Amino acid sequence: MTARDLPLRYLEDITDGFSDSRKVGSGGYGEVYKGVERTGTEIAVKKLYHMSGIDDTQFRNEFNNLMKIQHPNIVRLIGYCYEVHNTHIEHKGEFVFSSIIYRVLCFEYLQNGSLDKHLCEESHGLDWCTRYKIIKGTCEGLYYLHERLKESIYHLDLKPANILLDKNMDPKIADFGLSRLFGGTQTHTTRNCIGTEYYMPPEYIQRRQISNKYDIFSLGVIILQIIAGPLGYSKCDDMPPQQFIDLVCKKWRDRMEATSNYASTEEDCQRLKRCIEIALRCVEVERENRPSMRDIIRQLKQIDETSSSMSSSNKVRIAKIGQWGGIGGNYRDIEVAPCRLGSLMIGCGEVIYSIAFSYYDYNGQQHKVGPWGGDGPDKGVNHTIQFSLSEYLTGISGTIASSPYGVIITSLTLVTNTRTYGPYGQVGGTPFQIPIQIKGSIVGFFGRVGWYVDAFGIYVNPNQDATHEDEAAVVKIGPWGANEGEAHDIDVLPCRLESLAICSSDYVESFGFSYRDRSGHQHTAGPWGRPGGNTHTVQLGSSEFLIGFSGTTGPSSTLAKDVVTSLTFITNARSYGPFGQVEGSPFQVPMRNNASIIGFFGRGDLYVNAIGVYINPEQEKIEQEAGITKIGPWGGNGGNAQDIDITMQPQRLESITISCGAVIDSLAFTYADKNGHKHAAGPWGGNGGRIHKIELGPSEFVTKVYGTIGPFGKFSSVITSIHFTTNADRYGPFGQGTGTRFEAPMHSDGSIVGFFGRTSSYVDAIGLYVVPV
Repeated sequence: MTARDLPLRYLEDITDGFSDSRKVGSGGYGEVYKGVERTGTEIAVKKLYHMSGIDDTQFRNEFNNLMKIQHPNIVRLIGYCYEVHNTHIEHKGEFVFSSIIYRVLCFEYLQNGSLDKHLCEESHGLDWCTRYKIIKGTCEGLYYLHERLKESIYHLDLKPANILLDKNMDPKIADFGLSRLFGGTQTHTTRNCIGTEYYMPPEYIQRRQISNKYDIFSLGVIILQIIAGPLGYSKCDDMPPQQFIDLVCKKWRDRMEATSNYASTEEDCQRLKRCIEIALRCVEVERENRPSMRDIIRQLKQIDETSSSMSSSNKVRIAKIGQWGGIGGNYRDIEVAPCRLGSLMIGCGEVIYSIAFSYYDYNGQQHKVGPWGGDGPDKGVNHTIQFSLSEYLTGISGTIASSPYGVIITSLTLVTNTRTYGPYGQVGGTPFQIPIQIKGSIVGFFGRVGWYVDAFGIYVNPNQDATHEDEAAVVKIGPWGANEGEAHDIDVLPCRLESLAICSSDYVESFGFSYRDRSGHQHTAGPWGRPGGNTHTVQLGSSEFLIGFSGTTGPSSTLAKDVVTSLTFITNARSYGPFGQVEGSPFQVPMRNNASIIGFFGRGDLYVNAIGVYINPEQEKIEQEAGITKIGPWGGNGGNAQDIDITMQPQRLESITISCGAVIDSLAFTYADKNGHKHAAGPWGGNGGRIHKIELGPSEFVTKVYGTIGPFGKFSSVITSIHFTTNADRYGPFGQGTGTRFEAPMHSDGSIVGFFGRTSSYVDAIGLYVVPV
């Protein structure tokens, strides 16, 4: 992120000379004005007071800290001004020369102001869903500051006035003038009083002690205020904890039951209770009894996992599929199961900035969602699609590419049963396609967003004309590949997949499978294509289900058309493949919730030309392993595919060995599985270059990988440089860094535990395995 150096005269111009009419706030050491640039972009302009001695320290603290930070829940620095103006003034009858230093910081402008202006008691004001979103976002931002940087940043003045809200009511932590850089959980003592007393912990008020638990106490007070109003913390001091919890929950239950806006009062009340319990632990008098930010994030995840993210999905068979894109930003989802899509709004410029939509549930009630995402640097253009009663969304395609902010969605095209909309954004990067078959339709979305749309997934109604009592409904998605060769499909709808049979060489030559229908009868399909190459059989266990499916399509050297060049299958227990050579355009169909792949269809003659899947929206009793996500690869299509056996379930990366000169020659690494057993992979690549080995500490983990891709000699695309960022340090650059930049973004709750890719004499491409921390 690069902040602009803005002249003082320009800032005076866009704030009407720092006029009172443009003033939007003030603090202990500066005033904030609304600036409107010539492009119409609104920014917040923070002008520090002229105070002897303290200005430079606070300005330097805030500027340096903000330059290091990139997170959706931290206010974004846009520009700065540091100017010294020489002038003369009259002093004791004489004119003397003096210098005036102007220090200004410019931020993204957040339309809904600070949180303190939105604090209300339980009976009115913001609804619970919005308050919970603010609690989660604030916690994620503070977790980033405490746990995800090389040196921890303690805010030391966290309060509602320093939590700003964007147009979607997403929170962003601001005002870092008092913040300090510290390591780990060290305790420090200061003589100077900092912060705001109502949010100060007892050990600071009494002994001026600062530790990572200072901000935790402030956070607890804020959560109580968000839930129970401005006097929330004071109220909890006046009664026993359980009495306070019961009283607040009763007030919220009364409000929820008086309106139809809440899908499940019981689930919402459970979330509410758990949040109060977390807050009460945060404001414990003894700081040792307060949780860490890592503990708090883990508890919030447990809240979401135990509460159904789709409160009515136990009765409605809706498939949740995806997501496609990167792992940056914050997770977004809906709460009530969708039945029909009403409208869709896409904000875009060079990439997709935001998405919003409306949908109807099975009771006919309309729900409006979003916009999720940001405005982009140029605000972009909003495109709105209003679907008629007889029009429904049957397919989505687009592209995904790396950006300075990570992997994001760069374009989208939408296909309905009547027409095509788009493309929106600029088509560039890795293509993806999600066609829906039979009478199925896309009825909603989920995803990850920050300043852009990082990733998205879809909700699919298996049969647009079916009711939610129709238990036989399955979703048919695809196919991917060429629209040539003989069409192949099954006659009886599947219920459960039992086995797979793949013949492959450079391509997937034939494919077959067996399945059972809803009556328990077994059926065999295929082989489709021509038997040849190596034969692989996958027999699924009695409790094993196919929850992910990916592959590549590309031109055949013997046929003037595309074929399926590789297939990989992922179950709740392990990964099978890749079968064939991983070359060409990638496709991927990951499942969410309890959905599983239960059958296939496609086209084939000499090879498998195209393949699609049948999905059961709600497979019973799937017990998935703790999620490991495969991201990438970035780079070229040359060389041989390299991968690890993820049935070993990597949990922690222990070392990385890089050989490099002008480019990356080879990669090797060691990792530990969930049982603590150690494994080694590589070296993958050639023998040249200088060797560099990174030994990770026992509590150190990799959070970010980035580098460059470019041509080298006769090779059209290889990894020319690479950097690694951990929670404790930065390593690199390795290689000389020419070419196109790629980046796997830092993720608030992910750790990189392994690699895969393609290598020849050099490292042609690299991808990552990520697990939750």
